Amino acid sequence: MKPDNHERNHALAAEYVVGTLHGAARRRFERWMMVSPKLRRQVWLWERRLQPFNESAPSLQPPADAWEAVERRLFPSSVTAPETSAQTEPLWQSVLPWRWTTGIAVLGLMALLIWTPVPPEATVSGLVGVVQSAQAQPLWVLNASRGDHSLTLRSLPPTLPASHDQDFELWLLPESGVPVSLSVLPTQGAELRITLSNEQVTQLLQSRSLAISLEPHGGSPTGQPTGPVVYQTKLVDL
Repeated sequence: MKPDNHERNHALAAEYVVGTLHGAARRRFERWMMVSPKLRRQVWLWERRLQPFNESAPSLQPPADAWEAVERRLFPSSVTAPETSAQTEPLWQSVLPWRWTTGIAVLGLMALLIWTPVPPEATVSGLVGVVQSAQAQPLWVLNASRGDHSLTLRSLPPTLPASHDQDFELWLLPESGVPVSLSVLPTQGAELRITLSNEQVTQLLQSRSLAISLEPHGGSPTGQPTGPVVYQTKLVDL
């Protein structure tokens, strides 16, 4: 998979910055960033675009004992060791074993990172797309999984409902040309997960094309688009 494919980079960079890129896919993306200046620029542009959302979020103060809990989990022996032994045991005897253990763990981790191969393209497990407004503002992130035939629809704040009596409806555009209704889209930061049929998965893999129309509240009453198509997007390999 070429790191500098612009359309794929644009969608993956949005997923990465939003935080919806997980596991092996996120690690693979980070390795691509190491070798692709264009990919790093895409991430930087998305970070600038989404920064106002971060600044508007209220700050949270962690509990006072948070660091103590972290230290207890990382260094349980140093917390539970009797105080008398710390006074009588020479410093070098207590420090050297810890250094050796930490050094071996770090070396093992480095070896794992160096020798872990990049997964081949055949292991691609899903598709991703980002729906944007005319001003290039991200509105929805769409993530399709081939494993369980699921499609996750995630609204990015401040995506608002069309109106009190209208909804945004998502349509699959198969190569046959007849739109297939998938779902009414969530808004205001909500997330919806739906399961696709085998036929829908096949059509989605073939066309990769989706459209969004304005429909009466609850969705189209006819099973076909009745309102204007306001957005379109294509899914790319994750």
